[in-house]
This record gives sequence, C-alpha cells and structure tokens, in this order.
Amino acid sequence: MLWQTQDLARLLAQDPNWRAPDSSAGITGIQIDSRQTQKGDLFIPLAPPISERDGHQFIDAALTSGAGLALSAQQATHPQVLPVSDTQQSLITLAVEARRRISNDAAIIAITGSSGKTTLRTWLQHILMGFDHTHGSEGSFNNHLGVPLSLARMPADTQYGVFEVGTNHPGEIQPLSDLIAPTIAVVLNVLPVHIGHFASFDALVQEKLSLRSGLTSSGQLILQSALSDSVSGPRSTFGTAPSADIQWEHIVGAQAAITVGMQRYTIEMPALGTHLIPTAAACLAVIQALGLDIQTAISRLASAPVPIGRGNAERVGGITLINESYNANPESMAFALKALSTRGSGRCHVILGEMHELGDLSPSAHERVLALGKAFDTCLAVGPLFRSPALAMAVRQVDHCQDIDLADFVASLSEGDTVMVKGSNQVFWTHQFMQSLRQAIVDAI
Repeated sequence: MLWQTQDLARLLAQDPNWRAPDSSAGITGIQIDSRQTQKGDLFIPLAPPISERDGHQFIDAALTSGAGLALSAQQATHPQVLPVSDTQQSLITLAVEARRRISNDAAIIAITGSSGKTTLRTWLQHILMGFDHTHGSEGSFNNHLGVPLSLARMPADTQYGVFEVGTNHPGEIQPLSDLIAPTIAVVLNVLPVHIGHFASFDALVQEKLSLRSGLTSSGQLILQSALSDSVSGPRSTFGTAPSADIQWEHIVGAQAAITVGMQRYTIEMPALGTHLIPTAAACLAVIQALGLDIQTAISRLASAPVPIGRGNAERVGGITLINESYNANPESMAFALKALSTRGSGRCHVILGEMHELGDLSPSAHERVLALGKAFDTCLAVGPLFRSPALAMAVRQVDHCQDIDLADFVASLSEGDTVMVKGSNQVFWTHQFMQSLRQAIVDAI
C-alpha cells in the first residue's frame, strides 16, 4: 500500500473543505493523467495554468478506470471524490510527506544536466536495486509536475531514491531541489542547449549548479570536473582531467577504464558511445559516495537498460534501427554520429531532426550537425531549421517527418544497412515516427 486513507486524511484535513472518505481502503498509486489510472489509484486533477487542460473534466473517467479516490477543487458529490482547495498544493503536500517519512539513513539522489539525465537516472536505479529498495522518476518526469509526482509515489520503505531535475527557464531547479532535499546532488554536464531563455551560458551553468540548494547538511555534491571552478566548498568530481577524483578513459568498443580512488576498473558499457562513459563514471561516483561495493555496481551496470529513444538498437528485417528520437542537442548529435561511424561494415543512413531551444546558436549548430551527417551514405534533414544549411550542402530536407515517403525510403535500404533517427522530441517522438518506420520495413519484407 502506497498511502493509507487515514494518512491522506491527516495530511489534507488541514484543508477546510476536506471531508473524511467513505472507504477505509488505501491507495496503491497516484496519477495526474486519467488515461493512466488503474485500480486503487488516487487521481489528482490539475488545472490551467499548471496543466494544458482542466483535469476535473476527467474525474469520472478516472473512477471508471478503477481509481479508488480522486481529489477535486470543484464542487463534487461522488463519495470517492475528496474536496480540497488546491489540487496542485495537495500533490506537493504528499511529496513533502513522502520525503519526510522515509528512513533517516535513506539516500536521496537528485540529478541534473543538459544531456543524459534520464540515462544516468535509469542506470543508477538499475544498480541500486541490487543493493536495497529503490525508487525513482519515471520517464522524464523532471519538471514542476514530474518531480512532486515522483516524490509522492515514493514508498515509505525506500532506501535509495533517484530523481531527475530539468530546466529551460531561470529559477526552476532550486525549488525542485529544495523539495527533493537530496543527500547527493549530481550535475552530469552543462552544455549550450535549452539556453534560449538564459542571458548567457554562465547563467545556465549557475542554474544547473543551483541543484545543490536543497542538499541536506551532510549532503554531497558530485559534478563534472570541468565545472569544479564554478563552485566553492566540498565536492567530488569525475572527468578525464588528472585532478578529477574519478577518472575515465575509453578502451575500445563498449569498454572503458574508470579509476576510483587508487583502483582502476575495466567496465563494459550497456551501449556503444564514448559519450556514455561520463555517465558511467557519474554512476560510480554516486556508488563511492554511498559507500557501496564498486565491483558489484560495475557488474550490474553492464546489464543496465538504455531508455527508449536514447540509442536503442534493434534488428528489423535485416535492417538495424537505432532509435535516438527522444531528444537532441548539438553535442549529443555529434556524439551519436561519431558512435555510428564506428559500427563497422554496412551502409549507414541518418535521418536528423532539427534541434530546439538553442537561441542565437541555432543556425551554426544546425550547419555543424548537417556537415557531420552528410558523411554517411544517406542523410535526410527534417525541420525548417535545417532548410538553409541543407540547401547549401545539397542535402535532402523536409519540414515534417510526415513528409517522408517511408515506402520509398525503405525501398532504398539493403540487408545489413543501419538507420539512425535523431532529433528533438517534437520532431519524431511525438509523432511515433520510429513505429511508422519499423512498420514500413515489416511491410516491405
């Protein structure tokens, strides 16, 4: 049981509109999307401007789907609908209590960075599950809604909690860090991406570093060694510099060497790509800070999953599809294209989607990425931001992924070919482009 009904009553009874629920049954989950509700869930409807649509319209649908209880800031008579003054504040109240009620010796890890947050969170969860009860964010729940929801879902017996924190506007990270109250804060990297709303790159750096705001009194800051001069006070660093506390180097393929303290370890990465090695190093930095066994962590790291849309490879009809469709920035584009070039024999084709939130850096960034993509057997650019450089480089360009004739594209492929799709979330991911491409290959077999 995630929350007992009496605990909900105790927490939310401060609300003058609260009335005791008719059922003594507790809840097993929390949802803010009625389409995701299951039996035993608590449905918390959110309203504009916090959400695009008023969730109160979907209370009946959530209850029909099996939700045990629902909150409402509007008048309601259904016995399973509990009146509150503010549904968002109720969610935050649950988040705060979930953080408070876990054991004092539990470790709570907050992660931020410009790229790779979800991969780091996924790998850490996988590793830590081998040591004790572990809970973390789902998907990329890293904003003003995702963080409190992830916290509110944290079971009371959690020993390790791992939470992502993201930003694309100034002032977003600090309140989320304060809410999480981490015992370990990890700044994986800071890159010139999601920078459109920041006055400068340094302003973006300081925003990421504000993750340390919520650190507990004995908390530890872990960050990339390149950022070390940007902060004062105790911190642990990882990087290739000799001064880094944890150092890494690429060996070959998916193998890397990481030095922790005076001990050098050879690790097998869960996927190809030198850009993933700092993520592995950050994992081991956390394991060291927790005082857990490094070798056990390395063994579990080798089998860690790669989050969907972030480099997953699958074989379909003799064609290798690499799904990088969840997100993109100039650095991750360059890393992914470099990794693709090392895959060995067979033709390689890339479908590159435009990159968002780059501000004044956008034109030059798209030009650089397209120059790298042009080196492959086929390069197709998607999005208006690629229009100008594609014209100059004689690269085929379309404005939307729906403009691609998939049957024609698949007909140009041969057994043994590799196709990588990478772009910002709204270019491919939201349109389920990879599913359409996969089906087009299956239809052509």
